[in-house]
Amino acid sequence: MYLKNRIHFPVFIYGWDLVTILNGIVFKAWIFLKMRSVLRTLMRQSYNRTQWNSDHMAERKSSRRKKVERPQPALDNPIAENQSTAAVVEEKRQVYPASTVSIHWDALNTKRKISGDLRTEIADLYYDIQKKPEGNIPRLLELAEEYSDVQIFQAYLMTAYHLEDMDQKVLEVAEPLRKKYPDYMFGKIAFIETALIKGELDSIPKFLDNKYSYTELFPQKGVFHIFEVIYYLYSIGRYFALKGDAETATRYMDQIKFVDDEHVFIKRLQKAIDKGSGLKFYQKVIRKFKSSS
Repeated sequence: MYLKNRIHFPVFIYGWDLVTILNGIVFKAWIFLKMRSVLRTLMRQSYNRTQWNSDHMAERKSSRRKKVERPQPALDNPIAENQSTAAVVEEKRQVYPASTVSIHWDALNTKRKISGDLRTEIADLYYDIQKKPEGNIPRLLELAEEYSDVQIFQAYLMTAYHLEDMDQKVLEVAEPLRKKYPDYMFGKIAFIETALIKGELDSIPKFLDNKYSYTELFPQKGVFHIFEVIYYLYSIGRYFALKGDAETATRYMDQIKFVDDEHVFIKRLQKAIDKGSGLKFYQKVIRKFKSSS
């Protein structure tokens, strides 16, 4: 009897503890499964929102990259600044002008998936070409060949040749670029560069249909790469400088400063303006003195 009681009591206690523990485990497991289900639902919704944003609205942020947003009647049309915006042309499909224009680093005009490392190199080359254009030509040749569908590498190469005053090399890059991408910004820049080098200034207004604003040329486009905007403004500014219209050319130069006030194109455009307007040496010295004081 003593032995039976001695055995029965612990079994009862242990049995009661085991049930309690099992109930606790089952309850915690139920809570865990419920929370996991809720978390999965939230993560799926978050992923869908993120995916949608990345396809339509996402913009990469970086400490060394600039982003500019401004209304559609942009500053890049000094000729028509007192005129109303041109009517939208109706072709095969309705073209709706963008209400705002964004200028940043990710508008590369390609269907190719660009890796993060390549995007970083594109941004680095933007600065490196301005400092050492000739030293970056070998790398640009490699990139232009490997990524023939990424226009910016050809535009960078054209810029490097231009900064080294290698006009023939500029033409070798510009000719195929304008033929391959006639409806893109860099294609139009390539045409303008070709006309400037060959002295065919009269072909530029006809080619642009007298639309010197990039927002008028691409009314439906709301996002532009920073370099295509700067290069376009620079090319059009040189056109007006060569035509002797220093005032209009200066306005284009001011727009470049608005996007990147340290770009090398600013000094080169200023030289073109001075040359086109026949500015004397002593006038340049006076202007430089005033700007430094």
